[in-house]
Amino acid sequence: MKAFKYILLILLVGTSLQAAQYKPVDQPAICYECHDDVSSYMEKKNVHPPFDSGTCSDCHNPHASKHASLLGDDVKNLCLSCHDTINEEISKTSSHLPAATGDCIHCHNPHASDAANLLSDSAPELCIGCHSQVSDWMAKSNVHAPIDGGDCAACHGAHGENNASLLKAKAPDVCYDCHTDNTRIKNAHKGYDISEANCITCHDPHASTIASLLRPNQHKPFEAGNCGSCHEDNAENSFAMKSDPKTLCLKCHKSSIDIEGTFKHNLHDEKSCLNCHNPHTSAAEFLLASEQKDLCMGCHFNDMEKEKDAYITHDGMDCSNCHMPHTSNDKQYLKSDKINLCIECHTESHQASHPLGNDIIDPRTEQPVDCSSCHQMHGADFDKYIPLNPSMDLCIQCHKR
Repeated sequence: MKAFKYILLILLVGTSLQAAQYKPVDQPAICYECHDDVSSYMEKKNVHPPFDSGTCSDCHNPHASKHASLLGDDVKNLCLSCHDTINEEISKTSSHLPAATGDCIHCHNPHASDAANLLSDSAPELCIGCHSQVSDWMAKSNVHAPIDGGDCAACHGAHGENNASLLKAKAPDVCYDCHTDNTRIKNAHKGYDISEANCITCHDPHASTIASLLRPNQHKPFEAGNCGSCHEDNAENSFAMKSDPKTLCLKCHKSSIDIEGTFKHNLHDEKSCLNCHNPHTSAAEFLLASEQKDLCMGCHFNDMEKEKDAYITHDGMDCSNCHMPHTSNDKQYLKSDKINLCIECHTESHQASHPLGNDIIDPRTEQPVDCSSCHQMHGADFDKYIPLNPSMDLCIQCHKR
């Protein structure tokens, strides 16, 4: 036992003496021998502290790694090991995709940058890399000051927020961070108190071809400044309408909207027409509250979940190409029966390939065979909107013998 202790002591002393022969490595000097391209980063305005202090091994393994660029861990874990507050941000209900997926270097340079926060480029150029529509906004005649100044972060969080579109606060609160003159705002709105209103229902938050960032399609009374056409004249009773929405809208639009039909779409509840239309301005045609596909899917997404790529309408068409938006005698609000509706477009497509009509009964449903017996109208796993393998699986659903 005593001999073992002596042997152990000798080994420990020998190891210590051997280690003492190696001096700490001057990491920048040895790394720059090969990686001379990164030395220029030291001249930039903002340098990542580990890089600035010359401790490359804080992020990189000098010998081997299962991660790209010899990183000591995947990018997300590596960054969050120091920047742990970001983890709380990306856990919010709305998170920026690069941050949520751990692609930090999509926006940040890990070594150095002339831009603040080690961003790989300054805004809005950095944002335009993904959000190409920013370039279109910048070209319009009226551009929101933060966009014009490249300050996207004035309204949007970079990593995550608890509001849609990464907004730092909901409208109108996010608007009132800058637009603080309440008297001026009230005067601009005919004396109406709009403090509780959602500003972006009328104003485009980024840019517009119309003054005051108003959206391009405007309700005629609104465009004329005639608020009293729909609202009570007493401005103190803000937003009080002269009657319920449906009654009010039909005073002008009765001739353009067929309200007769067995099924009435969204005309029976309190909001009625306002479920789909903005009464003041809109970027969409017919004063729709949003683009037609987005608007319809806001309610009908669950109806479509079973269909592949359900968020994409048939051949990119609008829903209203096939469906009546207001009333119909058909439960699905189709403009006509399915066969006649389809052949309005498919005039030459396999008109005689399979018998259709009232005389041909689908054994699965005991209803007449029509186009939807074989085709899934919104999306399917196979070409031609066929839900099952067309070589056999589809046919044997009916032809079992």
